[in-house]
Amino acid sequence: MKCIIDTLEDSGNFGVFLDLVRIAGMEPMLRERGPFTAFVPTDEAFSRVPEDRMDEIRQDADKLLLITSYHVAPGLLRSEDLRSIAAVRSNLGTDLIIRSSDRGITINSVPIVEADAFCTNGICHAISAALIPPVLELVAP
Repeated sequence: MKCIIDTLEDSGNFGVFLDLVRIAGMEPMLRERGPFTAFVPTDEAFSRVPEDRMDEIRQDADKLLLITSYHVAPGLLRSEDLRSIAAVRSNLGTDLIIRSSDRGITINSVPIVEADAFCTNGICHAISAALIPPVLELVAP
């Protein structure tokens, strides 16, 4: 088993999110600390974001830290755990709304497309779109 960063690298489907995590300065945390639950947009999810918008986001490390922190929650939450809760507090300090049905689990209405990739320092769930923090004007801690 590998850490969250190595697990995402090995999958080959999360390169954009990994780039954003690195620009935001979160790689050491997701490599060495934990446990964390990461809700990770696939590269396909980012392919729907216009390139000029992605370039703009990549150039703002503070905004990137807000965005990437919103995709990570402290603790290890398996899909089984997610089915029994209504919300989880993200590392940004704001709640992610969890919904569960016969069709699967959503985070802020974004479906989990692949669940329960266990890592040495947490767990990853692949999601079909990026999560947008409710207040991007916050000053990063």
